[in-house]
Amino acid sequence: MNAIIQSSFTVLGAGKTGVALAYHLEKAGFEPSFLWNRSQEGLRKALKRVHFRKCSTDLSQIPAHCEWIIITVKDDAIEEVVQRLVNTLKDGDGKKVFHTSGAWDSKPLEPLQKQGCRTGSFHPLISIPDIETGIRMMPGSVFSCEGEIRDDLLDLARLIGVTGIVLNSEQKETVHLGAVFINNYITVLIQALKRLARTKGIPDDTLKLMLERLAGQALGSAWNKSLKDSLSGPAVRGDEKTIQKHRRQLENMPELKKLYDQFLALTRQLLSEEK
Repeated sequence: MNAIIQSSFTVLGAGKTGVALAYHLEKAGFEPSFLWNRSQEGLRKALKRVHFRKCSTDLSQIPAHCEWIIITVKDDAIEEVVQRLVNTLKDGDGKKVFHTSGAWDSKPLEPLQKQGCRTGSFHPLISIPDIETGIRMMPGSVFSCEGEIRDDLLDLARLIGVTGIVLNSEQKETVHLGAVFINNYITVLIQALKRLARTKGIPDDTLKLMLERLAGQALGSAWNKSLKDSLSGPAVRGDEKTIQKHRRQLENMPELKKLYDQFLALTRQLLSEEK
């Protein structure tokens, strides 16, 4: 285990996830060997938090001796970065390479695997809107571990204080889809409800208090009970007058009204399937 702790790592992409992960790797005893980014500004921001030995906008400067290579660029840039690595490394020499994308498994890293690298994916199941939030929220979070080096990634997760879960490619795609619904679309829904509440003069603090209580209750009920036993409100009661009243309240927010109707249709479908 000491060999793992003393490992050096390279990060390709000085974004929010990459810098937050690098911060916790350094804190756990790993050596921050090299950071590559397209812009100097990203490098400067990263160096305020992680003590990389070398930084560059030139990927060819990547050190020959580095145990871990972590690709944290945007999803649509992974293929390009992998190809540039293939042209630069020449010999993978057993290096462990992973990306942090939730949408993709380790398949985009196959060209590196053919060069002798061992590959995987390591995705944080948290929302990281900025570097500081990522650093703060990462401890205790959950990471999916997939690919040839999944067992190494489980060890890595434990060392930086997160929980690793092994998923195959299909499972990872499904979990990521669920995370998008919970982290992104629920956030969008809350923002839309804030706007609606403000039009009626409801203070933000009041709405927040109500949503916190309701969200906690919803999670507990949905996880432990059937849908019929979890729900209250007009949909499960068949209260059409209340439903139409709700729809009229949303006349000035047509997209939210459309979403209300779609959730209502999904509710009715799932209730019918429980019978």
